[in-house]
Amino acid sequence: MGRRACFGGCLVLGAVAMGTVMLAGTAGTSFSVGAPAPLGTSRGGDLRGHLRATGTGPGMTQPASGGLGTTAAALCGALAAAACAVRCLAALTRRAAAEHHTEQESAATGRRSLLATVAAVSAVTPAAAALAAPVDVPDRINQDPYELIGLSNSEDSKEDKKEFYMKKKYRADTYQLLKHMKISGSLDKGTPNMEKWNKRIKEEMNDWVALYRRQDLVVGRQSYYSLYSAVNTLASHFTSYGPKFPFPSKRRARFYELINTTEKYLEKGK
Repeated sequence: MGRRACFGGCLVLGAVAMGTVMLAGTAGTSFSVGAPAPLGTSRGGDLRGHLRATGTGPGMTQPASGGLGTTAAALCGALAAAACAVRCLAALTRRAAAEHHTEQESAATGRRSLLATVAAVSAVTPAAAALAAPVDVPDRINQDPYELIGLSNSEDSKEDKKEFYMKKKYRADTYQLLKHMKISGSLDKGTPNMEKWNKRIKEEMNDWVALYRRQDLVVGRQSYYSLYSAVNTLASHFTSYGPKFPFPSKRRARFYELINTTEKYLEKGK
């Protein structure tokens, strides 16, 4: 901004100096020299004739040679150049002020964003550290999963609806899904009805996500985010390897960490 103002000032000074030079060049008066007198004339007559010829004698008026008109034109030109320079300087000053204001706003916004991020991380980190406990990974299961939940006939539609359908109560539906997902993550190779069970759990997970992902009061809860991550983990296994293959051991620790975190958030009403 300082460099632009200096440049504009130089423009003004240059315009004024140019006008001054023009005025000085045209302010003088033009004189003419008469032709020499013919030979044989007297000295006095020669002088009088010379004065009459050049118009400088008594009673004679000296022509202005356009001095006044030229001076006025030069003055107008200088003023116009100065006015143009002043307008340029004003425009440069406004532009520099606008850029400076924009830079200040950008810097302030960046500082606010940084402070908000630091505050959010500071608030979340202690909560996550408090909930992060040693993960207790359960043993593998070889028993029929339907027998584990007390469902003797998996083909009974009434029993299936009672066990797997959403009750449209977030807390109850989330605990229900957690119980069934825990079993899916521990089924061992060769377990009876493992493929059928996993297919049913996949449907139940889809029902839970479809029901609660559009509810703003639920989506904002921490238990929803943690269980949603666990659902994605188990669903990606079903998509990649199919429902008849056990959940891989190398991913079980992270999976059950999400499950335990969800239970703790639910206990706290989050």
